[in-house]
Amino acid sequence: MDSNVRSAHQPTHVEQHDTIDNETLPTAIDKAFASGEAVQMRSSLDNLPTFRAVRIYWRISLICMMGAFCAALDGYEVSIASSIVSNKGFIRTMSNGGTVLNATYVAVWGGMLSTGQLIGVGFLQFATDALGRKIAMHITWITLCVSVALESAASNWLYWLFAKLIGGAGLGMMQATYPLYIAEHSPTQIRGFLTTSYMFWYVAAQIFAPLALRQLAITSPYDFKIPIYTQWGMLGVLLVINVFLPESPWWLVQRGKIDEAEKVLAMTHKGVSGYDVKEELAIIVATIEHERILTASETQNQLFQIFKGVNLWRLFIAFWPKAMQQLAGQSVTNNYATYFFQLAGNAAPFTVTIILAVCQLAGVLSSSLISDKFGRRWLAIGLFGAGTLAILGIGILGSFDYQSPKLGSVLVFFACVSNFGVIGGAGIAYSYVAEIPTQRLRARTAAVALMGSFCLGLTFNYTVPLMLKVWSVRTGYFFGATGTISCIIGYFVLPEIACRTPAEIDELFENRIAPRKFRKHVTQVQTFLEEKEHMERLPEEKA
Repeated sequence: MDSNVRSAHQPTHVEQHDTIDNETLPTAIDKAFASGEAVQMRSSLDNLPTFRAVRIYWRISLICMMGAFCAALDGYEVSIASSIVSNKGFIRTMSNGGTVLNATYVAVWGGMLSTGQLIGVGFLQFATDALGRKIAMHITWITLCVSVALESAASNWLYWLFAKLIGGAGLGMMQATYPLYIAEHSPTQIRGFLTTSYMFWYVAAQIFAPLALRQLAITSPYDFKIPIYTQWGMLGVLLVINVFLPESPWWLVQRGKIDEAEKVLAMTHKGVSGYDVKEELAIIVATIEHERILTASETQNQLFQIFKGVNLWRLFIAFWPKAMQQLAGQSVTNNYATYFFQLAGNAAPFTVTIILAVCQLAGVLSSSLISDKFGRRWLAIGLFGAGTLAILGIGILGSFDYQSPKLGSVLVFFACVSNFGVIGGAGIAYSYVAEIPTQRLRARTAAVALMGSFCLGLTFNYTVPLMLKVWSVRTGYFFGATGTISCIIGYFVLPEIACRTPAEIDELFENRIAPRKFRKHVTQVQTFLEEKEHMERLPEEKA
């Protein structure tokens, strides 16, 4: 870090927030940086214990949970897409009266979903950055409405293909907007819990699609439209949430709307004991001004900046956990779970899908509850590692009579472990996507990282159904190998970012600290806060 932004032993005058107008606050902070004075970029409230933070930050936690709940529509849509391919009515409609779906159709539908995600994220990043997080949410809602309308009217495989393209775009927009929004609102010490809660609701909703389709298989085996229609109700809830959610104070400060950011902070943290709105606002302003000073000499477009120097390194780290999710075999035991167990000879693929969804829920709930206390790094490596071993076990079973009752049960067990690990790790992956980028480039970096993972998803969504048709259960060998390689790379590149503020993460990257050493490294931001608190205690100790 440059010497003009290192911490000093005495607090700067910028801390006297009540005497500085919001319009002149950035200028005052710039002057402090230029003169070598220290500026506070971590709050003393960031040191509160995790469970106490959840209790006192109940209002902002509720807001973040409402944003995370929107993932329920995302999960429900994906689950419908993977489960509906076994519905008799869907098969008859999409195969022109036939009784078996063309494997190529299934592969193309899955690939088109990922293609839509790629397009949606690529488009929305500009709106997210220029127009704000709330406008991006409304664009996402409109896109999903178009998608559900097309699904409701689909009468052949081509119409369904187009619906999957638009639906994928909406889902990609959602994944690029809501986790980022949650991370920007979340208190430091519970940011992991709140960000991974997005994945919790995503998985929770996936239980309902196979349940609905199973009931239909009993009562109306040729009716597949009812689960599609239920999405309209979820879209209504999503609209209400989008209207209620406040704009991100970080984005508002980036755009110079400091007064509006102050109002948001005052509203979302109303009643929090010891919370100084002016001080917390100044920390946000200082973090963003610090980034601006460090990049003042860079004149390139933001999209080009993320592919240069430290920003490129941060992009790769943000992308890699999502890559691990794909390389550990998510497409086999999650995206195409029903199709996989049909080919494996299981007599009740819908029931198995529900069991797997419960395992996914357990995995992501575990990662949500302990990611802040235990940390992101080893949790991600451990969960994806468990998923990799399980998918390898599935491949090994493919070399034996896996359709026998005993080995069939073992196959289901390995699929449960795979889902627990891969989906639990996926929740942590969203934390890395949302937290690793610098604030100035957060939306762009997150979008490109997700686009990279969607490219992998696109590849596997096209190829996995064909792999399953040719290799069947032995497909696990392939993902066992790719998952192992991804975990080895993850050991070297994934840093520990739990309970770190954006300013601290910036400092660690600027000083080129090795990712494996992030956890124990003491930042200048920490040192300044400790010295400040010590200076404040001195009068009390003397008295």
